[in-house]
Amino acid sequence: MGRAHERKISFGQIARTMTKMNNDRGNRATWMKVLLMTGMGMAFQSHAQTQGFRMGLALDPNVSWMNSRDFEHTTDGGRAHFGYQFMADILFAETYAIGTGVNVFRTGSSVEYWEPTTDSTLSRVSRNFNNQYVELPVTFKLRTKEIGYTTYYGKFGCGLGLNTRREAEEIRYVGFERSGDTWDPVEDAVVPSPDLISGDFASLFRASMIVGLGFERRIAGTTALMVGFTYNNSLFSTHKDQTVVKEDVSGVPRFGGDGPLTTEMLGHDSFLAMTVGVVF
Repeated sequence: MGRAHERKISFGQIARTMTKMNNDRGNRATWMKVLLMTGMGMAFQSHAQTQGFRMGLALDPNVSWMNSRDFEHTTDGGRAHFGYQFMADILFAETYAIGTGVNVFRTGSSVEYWEPTTDSTLSRVSRNFNNQYVELPVTFKLRTKEIGYTTYYGKFGCGLGLNTRREAEEIRYVGFERSGDTWDPVEDAVVPSPDLISGDFASLFRASMIVGLGFERRIAGTTALMVGFTYNNSLFSTHKDQTVVKEDVSGVPRFGGDGPLTTEMLGHDSFLAMTVGVVF
């Protein structure tokens, strides 16, 4: 009977919850406590049924990039970043486990787009994002039995991260001006030097899909060297409350009868990390 009353959470409900969390700017500390308490509760609840518990520390250099989902802003390649993590595996058998821990990493790359600055001007904006997240991952981990001194694994799951450092280098200049009923490009536009700005336009929370594989090489006893690769992809838009002007195929702003055609800025960030650590 207990199972009959379990609530099923739809993808739409998850999206609405993430939106509320990202819009709740004033309660960052409260949300962080909720994340930590949830992770600890899951770990302690599962530990009663486990056959072991392993912990470790690792370095996580990564290459991150951003993707446009509105197809009106452009992105510019990948960026190298650094991260580190505390790992905890809750073993239910020799060959499978629940993986969790605390993952600290940075992501970001450059985006460019047209933005309506005033009723009579359009600005060309270039931003180089540098976001730092503290993430609580929960993955299902499949492991082989030890082959020689080596154990191979694959993992799949999700994560929820808090954006603890939202900043970007921005270049902004006026590129189009309105003259009567027409919009004309600004000749000899002055391009300023990059300016470091706050990143309130980046989402506070980041839900992600996590896929990885790697191996552990036993050194002595239960201590092992761990090397792996992890793909981490955000599930919802990284951008918040941003408006972009629609472009044609050559990158020129599109205009309608009442001015530039605009849409909401949508895009995701992803990264590929190489993990090198020690498991105890």
